[in-house]
Amino acid sequence: MSKLSAIPPRATRLAVGALLLALGCTAGAQAPSPAPEGASATSVVNIYAATGAGQLSPATQGALERAYVPNLRSNDVYVIDPATFKVVDKFPVGRSPQHIVPSWDLQTLWVTNNAEGRTDGSPDAHRPADGQALGPGDRRG
Repeated sequence: MSKLSAIPPRATRLAVGALLLALGCTAGAQAPSPAPEGASATSVVNIYAATGAGQLSPATQGALERAYVPNLRSNDVYVIDPATFKVVDKFPVGRSPQHIVPSWDLQTLWVTNNAEGRTDGSPDAHRPADGQALGPGDRRG
C-alpha cells in the first residue's frame, strides 16, 4: 500500500476544493476594465492583471505545476497535480500548518506552522522546482 492510498477521502475532497478555488481566483484574470464615468483613471486597478497564463516570473520556469494544500489536522501538506486533480505527494511539516508562502526569489515555498495555542510554531521549506521538502526551518534554496 502506498503512502498516498492512506489519504482520507475528506482530506482529498478538501484539497481538491482548495485547488479549484485557487485556480478559479486566477483563471479569469483579464485586463482592467475602463474607469466608470467621472472616476479617476488611477482609482480602478486590477490587482490580478499580471497573474494570467504566461505572465509569471522567469524564475518559475521549470518548476513543477503543483498546488500545495496545508492540512491543519494531520500536520502535513498535500501536493496536488492540477492537470489530474490527484494528490501526488504529501510531506510532514510542523504543528498546525496554515499557509504556503513563496520566498522573494520564488525558489522556495515556506509552510507557516502557527502551532495553535502553543509557542512552538515554525517555518518549513519546500523547493517547488524538484518537489524536494527541505525540512523544518531549513533555509537552503
